[in-house]
This record gives sequence, C-alpha cells and structure tokens, in this order.
Amino acid sequence: MKNWRLISPRYNDAYTNMAIDEATLQGYIAGVVPPTFRVYGWKPDAISLGYFQKVGEVLDIANCQQQGVSFVRRITGGEAIFHSNDVSYSIICSKEDLALPKSIKSSFRVLASFLINAYKALGAKAYFSCEDKNEVLQRKRSSFCFASRQDFDILIGGKKLGGNAQKRLKNIIFQHGSVPLTLDIKKIKGFIREDLSGIENRATALKDALGKNISFNEFSSAIIDSFRKTFSLKPIEAELSSFELKLIEGLRKEKYGCRKWNLEKAEMAK
Repeated sequence: MKNWRLISPRYNDAYTNMAIDEATLQGYIAGVVPPTFRVYGWKPDAISLGYFQKVGEVLDIANCQQQGVSFVRRITGGEAIFHSNDVSYSIICSKEDLALPKSIKSSFRVLASFLINAYKALGAKAYFSCEDKNEVLQRKRSSFCFASRQDFDILIGGKKLGGNAQKRLKNIIFQHGSVPLTLDIKKIKGFIREDLSGIENRATALKDALGKNISFNEFSSAIIDSFRKTFSLKPIEAELSSFELKLIEGLRKEKYGCRKWNLEKAEMAK
C-alpha cells in the first residue's frame, strides 16, 4: 500500500481552495504526489456550485455581491453549498489505494464511511439515506445541496448533515465534501433563489446533531483520526509540493477567480 499524505487543516478563500484541490489531483495524475487527504476551511464565507449549475438560476447574484459572498464553480457535480462555519475535506487516490469497488455508488459508500464513524465516535447516530425506507419515499432534488437527497447522503435524526461530491478519471478518484458546524438558514435563504421553506426539517448542522458546540479544530481532528482508523492508514503530514504550488497560482488567477469559469462554464458545457 502506498504512503498517504495529510495536508493539515487551514483556511483559504474559495478560489484558492478549489485551485488546491485541482492542483493536487493533477499532481497525483502526474505521479509527483502521493494519495492525499486534505482538511480545510473557508474564509471569507463563500458558495461553491456544482459543475453543471447555472449561476443565475441558482443564486441571487446581486445579494451575494452586496453581502460580499464570493461563489466558485467546482470540478465536481452536485448542488450549491454555502461555506461559512464548516469543515471540508478532499481525497485524491486511485481505486487500488483503498481497494475501492468499481461502482461509483459503492465507492461513495466506502469513502464516506469515515464520516459515519467520526459522527458515531462523537456520539451521533449517523446512517446513509438509503438505509431509511421512509427517507427513500420522501426523496427530492434541490439546487441547494443540504436540501437534496441521494442514496449515500448521511443523515442524523432524519436530517441531512453535509454533502459530498466525486469526480472520476479512469481509475483515479477525487472526492470532496463539507460538514456544517452550524447553519445560518436565514442567511442561506437570502442567497439561494429556490424556495427553501421547510429546510429546517431536512438539514442539520453538527452543533444541533450533537447538542453542543464543536470547533473547527476539534472536528478536523475527529475526521483525521477517523480517516486513519477507518482505512487503517498512517498518512504523513506534509506541505503542498512545489509542483502543486506553481499550479495553484495559475489555477487561482486564470480559472477559479475568473468570470468565464464561474459564470459562463455551465452554458459552454452544453
């Protein structure tokens, strides 16, 4: 089994976070970096959009600009996520690195299992959406991630906690996700055009699921520990390589911080 790398928790702006994710993926594809697990936060607040979403249909752009909330398009699909007081992660590896099944759904289940185990270790009874027959009957889609449900979304008390998205390039897997420590529902409703009435009954934050506050550093440590135990790994803490740092600078300036990528990409992808 290959040695894994751990990129320790730190905050970045939206454009930098997405540039790091892609640079690490490219570094792994090029064979210059090992399989990697990264934990990170977002400062200032931002919204990440799924690759195929149309910004004008999903977001109230004027309010985002007025409130100083930037938005960035991900390389993964899925729905919009508001990043404020949350903890995000990314995993870059091959199927062989974790002996993952070929099926995308099955690999989702395996990869997300470290989050299930982390929640249980903290005292919350977490489970996959597909394990709840009543939940399957109530399934619905939404432009906002936490209001949308799929088989391997994670629920606690019948409410969705966080979201995950995956991209595959042959046998290489890139997955990232976000877990809200708290949720400001009123604020979120001001940014999302869709009517999110009743979202309080469908989505939750870690604070509410646990019945107590948990800090960014505490939860970051919890998921790192769970990742190690779940996959029997001993990732080595390391910094980003010079290869990645060079890519990050260019990706942030020429892609993720650009109008063409964030506003026009969905139309161009048609």
